Amino acid sequence: MPLAEDQARALPIAAVLPGLRAALAAGRNVVIEAPPGAGKTSIVPLVLLDALSEGEIVVLQPRRLAARLSAERVASLLGESVGERVGYRVRFEQARSARTRVMFMTEGVLLRRLRDDPELRGVAAVVLDEFHERHLDGDIALALLRRMQLERRPELRLLAMSATLDGEPIANFLAAERLSSAGRSFPVEIEYMPGRSRVAELPLERQVAQALHELVERGALGDGHVLVFLPGAREIRLCTEACAAVASRAKLELLPLHGELSREQQDRAVGPSASAKLILSTNVAETSITIDGVVAVIDSGLARIAGFEPTTGLPRLSLGPISRASAAQRAGRAGRTRAGMCVRLYGQHDHDHRPEFDLPEVRRLDLAGPLLELAAAGVRDPASFAWFEAPASAAMALARELLLRLAALHDDGSLTSTGAAMLRFPVHPRLARLVVEGERRGVGELAALAAALLGERPLLRSEGPSQRGPVDRGPAAHVRQTDADLLDEIELIERLEAGKGRAPSVLDRAVLHAVERSAKQLRRMVDSKVPSPGSRHARETALRQCLLAAHPDRVAKVRSEDERRVFVFAYGSSAELGPQSGVRDSEWALALRSEERREGTRKRALVGSACAIEPEWLLDLFADAITDDEAIRFDAQRGRVVGESSLRYGKLAIETSVMKQLPPERAAEVLFEAGAAS
Repeated sequence: MPLAEDQARALPIAAVLPGLRAALAAGRNVVIEAPPGAGKTSIVPLVLLDALSEGEIVVLQPRRLAARLSAERVASLLGESVGERVGYRVRFEQARSARTRVMFMTEGVLLRRLRDDPELRGVAAVVLDEFHERHLDGDIALALLRRMQLERRPELRLLAMSATLDGEPIANFLAAERLSSAGRSFPVEIEYMPGRSRVAELPLERQVAQALHELVERGALGDGHVLVFLPGAREIRLCTEACAAVASRAKLELLPLHGELSREQQDRAVGPSASAKLILSTNVAETSITIDGVVAVIDSGLARIAGFEPTTGLPRLSLGPISRASAAQRAGRAGRTRAGMCVRLYGQHDHDHRPEFDLPEVRRLDLAGPLLELAAAGVRDPASFAWFEAPASAAMALARELLLRLAALHDDGSLTSTGAAMLRFPVHPRLARLVVEGERRGVGELAALAAALLGERPLLRSEGPSQRGPVDRGPAAHVRQTDADLLDEIELIERLEAGKGRAPSVLDRAVLHAVERSAKQLRRMVDSKVPSPGSRHARETALRQCLLAAHPDRVAKVRSEDERRVFVFAYGSSAELGPQSGVRDSEWALALRSEERREGTRKRALVGSACAIEPEWLLDLFADAITDDEAIRFDAQRGRVVGESSLRYGKLAIETSVMKQLPPERAAEVLFEAGAAS
């Protein structure tokens, strides 16, 4: 009996394996629809290993943790350690050997591999697992793989697998055989918590603690684990404190689970345990990861949803409700190995009126990264590209405009030398532009640290007293003025690395770990041929110029309104400088981080991290974007026609001067119009 069938005998996925083998033998693409628990992630790679005598099998996962754990699971089914026939590669980490034939990796890693090797030489099949999550990188990878298959690699097998997505559209896109499997799950009882208004009005962490208390009091857990779904690391931290007492009484080991934790911490949360666990997780545990022994799920019904504000070019991360499909995935975690229950901290009416699926990232995120990838693949006109689901033309136009401003593209859509240099760095294009400019100005490593900081959440948590300035200051300290809030974060990291002072209480250790890891990777890639400027002030000035090169769409002129500092952006819209920022005196600034708050029916944009700039830097970096405008008008007080000439960046005047000589014809027109109006 083939290895895959032997491993799959007790799993629902076994029913579709004959059809899968037949499709592979006929050279067909395949779409597999299989609910959680069917065994698709574990067994399908083994089928490919059996069916394809040579070539690498790439299995894409939408998250790093899922890629690593899936590889370890499949390797264990072969009786091997990960890194033998089954390996993985994610950002910062990989395990493989000369024997490796099955490689689990994230979608972004595959995109970088496609850039280096557009034909994926030696790869026999690519599996896009959990495709229903519809990450941007997954959509781009799918489209590029299909184009490659049609134009150059007809023998390449493409498989897409999904737990909740309707398989017909992707089956049509791939001209694929469509196979469906039943799932394997035990009954899960669903309860909706806030029929009781008193509980519904509590803060989220107290709602979770109350739900946990009731599960314990009812004896609903036995020796099983509780999995709590929360929007992010901040909520996990607050729930850890709120649930500590009841978890201690119930002898539950309290463990966080999210993507920024160390490998050891993640393994403690998902691995086997002699004791019952209370696992506080983001949606990283929603798919691909099976945590044996979970008997109860507490679902906040919330997630942090990445978005994009077209009017300012600022990314947006907002707290929002999950879809019904995500809710079903979360509830299903309680029924993987035994009957369980799911407590939803929201009402059934609320649940029933939520959208069926989450909005795909291609319809809500900044497209600059995907368009840069397409340019690297030779696609000059993204509108004519064969997308699985084409983004809105307005969103593509905005992304193209940003890439032009970043000097990453020529006007015809082809890649510039700057754009090619940016592709070396596995970060958003504007952060890659920051590092490339840092290389040119001799501050590449400093720019790499800045890019790592901007690629993560703020280093200091927002709750609690302000902690800007010296590391060892007390809670009564005031925000100090600075040329860039990012410089204070860099100084804090340097102090901690040197062992000077003490860490502030609001330092987010998980973010610090993620920043250090990312900065280390980026610094290894930096070309340090250009000598560094001498003094610290010169280096910091150069870094601010690099930040400007990376944020041409976030340039603002700052004006005072009452006690507020208001950013008026060069290309439209405005925002208020947040109280945590120390950039208080500059007339010109960049908005590096912002958030959107809703106050009643009004939205309010707040800039949390800013950087002061000098207007002459605009002339140096963006000479082609500077316009010389003339305004001629009739001055009624002086009784004559006057004129002003302005150098402008977008809608903002860099400098204005009085016109000593006016064009006679235009002056006569203005004078005539003024006379006619009087």
